[in-house]
Amino acid sequence: MAMSIAPQKNLILPRPPTIMDRFRALLARRETIRYLVFSSLRANHRDKALGKLWSLLDPMLFMLAYLVVFGFSFKQIHSEKGVGEFVIYLLCGVLPWRFHEASIASATGCIRANRGLIHEINFPKAVFPTALVLAKLNDFLWGLAALLILYLILRPQDISLAAIGFPVVLAIQIFFTLGFAFVAAYLGAFFADTSNVLAAALRFWFFFSPIFYRISGEDGIIPPKYVTLYMLNPMACFMEAYRDCLLRQQLPNPAHLAYVAILSAALFVGGFILFSRGEGHFAKHV
Repeated sequence: MAMSIAPQKNLILPRPPTIMDRFRALLARRETIRYLVFSSLRANHRDKALGKLWSLLDPMLFMLAYLVVFGFSFKQIHSEKGVGEFVIYLLCGVLPWRFHEASIASATGCIRANRGLIHEINFPKAVFPTALVLAKLNDFLWGLAALLILYLILRPQDISLAAIGFPVVLAIQIFFTLGFAFVAAYLGAFFADTSNVLAAALRFWFFFSPIFYRISGEDGIIPPKYVTLYMLNPMACFMEAYRDCLLRQQLPNPAHLAYVAILSAALFVGGFILFSRGEGHFAKHV
């Protein structure tokens, strides 16, 4: 007696998520990101008498210390434009750097700090570095508010249409810092020493960026033949672009802006891909 064998149905295996799928999943978690941002901000201002006012005072006090130490000691304010010009110059370096450094430092340990959620809840882990960068962006914006106030008081004659380039530079830096944060968070999840290594690297990066010294001109410390090489430092491009918009009454250098825009896009995409491909293994290492 012949047995009839039912035709076997083809098994359709689920398609692994693509990078675009992961990015859409991250965007779908907007409410989660918003909750984490506000939680981080509340934690930072908890038990502080001045609360959010510290977001305004902290960069001002930081700038004042640099003004005293580097402005007067290194005679950086002895230019024809005086103290007011150097204060704005200094803030255009201090504020972008503090945003970048604080974002990277926070992102490095964010996976290990949330190991309970990593193990228990299935959702895109990219919400953690994203939320931390956005929380630091809030502090950055408070600092920019202080910068704007001082700018209107100290250098009102420098206001020009070139200031419209400022938000463009800011947007590019946000993507640059976010991409860097993805890489830092990925490395921090697998290697516990990442925070120490990055802290040392950021310390060197700080002194190789034009925060409190000038690159070129009468007070410049970089030899002219090395300026092009020096400007490969993306933070130097960001700082000088901010200064172009506010102090020099001109749009940022197109070559420098194109360089950091391409670099930021590549770092953001590459960092997100690296982080997304590694997040399935985070639970085994934290």
